[in-house]
Amino acid sequence: MIALDDLNDWVGYMAGHPQVKTPALDALARRSHAFLNAFCTAPVCSASRAGVLSGRSVQSTGVKDLYSTFKSVNPNLRTFDEMLAGAGFTVKRFGKIDHVYSPFTQPLPATMPYTNKQCAARTDEGAFDWGPAPGDDSEMPDYRYAQQGIDFLKSQDPSKPFCLNVGFIRNHVGWYVPQRFIDMYPLDSIVVPSVPQDELSDIGPQGQAIALKFNFHNCIVGQSLWASAVRGYLASITWVDSQIARLIAALDASPHAKNTMVVLWSDHGFHLGEKFHWHKEALWDKSTRVPCLIRTSSQTTGVRQSAPISLRDLAPTMLDYCGVNSDYAMDGISLRPLLQNPSTNWDRPVLTTLDGIHHAVRTQQWRYIRYSTGETELYDEINDPSEFVNLAALPTYAPIIASLDALMPPRVS
Repeated sequence: MIALDDLNDWVGYMAGHPQVKTPALDALARRSHAFLNAFCTAPVCSASRAGVLSGRSVQSTGVKDLYSTFKSVNPNLRTFDEMLAGAGFTVKRFGKIDHVYSPFTQPLPATMPYTNKQCAARTDEGAFDWGPAPGDDSEMPDYRYAQQGIDFLKSQDPSKPFCLNVGFIRNHVGWYVPQRFIDMYPLDSIVVPSVPQDELSDIGPQGQAIALKFNFHNCIVGQSLWASAVRGYLASITWVDSQIARLIAALDASPHAKNTMVVLWSDHGFHLGEKFHWHKEALWDKSTRVPCLIRTSSQTTGVRQSAPISLRDLAPTMLDYCGVNSDYAMDGISLRPLLQNPSTNWDRPVLTTLDGIHHAVRTQQWRYIRYSTGETELYDEINDPSEFVNLAALPTYAPIIASLDALMPPRVS
């Protein structure tokens, strides 16, 4: 299992940005089931990862923020990989799988913030900043996490089952990556997101407050750094892609190549100016739709799948393929029928929850958002994939809203 951090649809096979370079992800997609409509359970790191590890929704895990984890809230429940360990699998985690992990440090710019001098959220490694990292590739945390995975694959007895989890920390800010990855994206040719000037005029105060949280957009544009920030994010994506390439090459060269499932996902997406937002922690497509690849054992032909799925479906899927029963009821379901027959009718709306109180339901055509204030948004994802037009106020769509609203948790007064 490969976990990515803060990666939205800016990967080549998802065509989220016209300039991104992701040869490893694209190559893996060509021999995997590529889920083009996979959504997180929550657009924040810890809550999303809790859903992946448990197969449960936010309402079931009780993890709503960055400060708790599945195990801290549910100390007596096992994660899916702990269940595998109990069934005799050798289980290893390297890097960021859960939100609590043992991070490697990396060489950082001598003066921080490095590029974003006015609105970096803080001045440590997690600052909303970007630029060239000093040092050799081997000094970077993601290189070392990949190497730990590579070393495990080389040492693991091919006759024994295992669950290897490798989690990369980029694209989490700060986007400090080797200079050559930045050089792949000339600044004067960077394409920035297209955002209408009246983008927020058709949504309510709660939605606008989420969009403008931290006021990053005005700060970044005021420094003329929009293109620079996009370049930093793109460079970070390509850096992580290069580490995925190393890990997959090691798997392909190992005795495990033909009997090992590969599952890759990102915990949530990220906005780079869409809806004037620069963060995750929102219920729009850029924050909630993520790359998700599943390559079954010995699969060589790619399948592009548009059916909506949730990251909470991954745990039951992996347990299913490993022949291990879950200790408890999961909200997600195994994707095995869809993996075995991609033409299977799969119409399961996906729920995403923010802060435990705001919700979004996504179907193949619709995204419906309901905030705790009662404000609503409705987007036609087929005809308006950029979510420029909120249809919620139009009487024509009242029946659709009613049907989607019924899929959400009860309103809290």
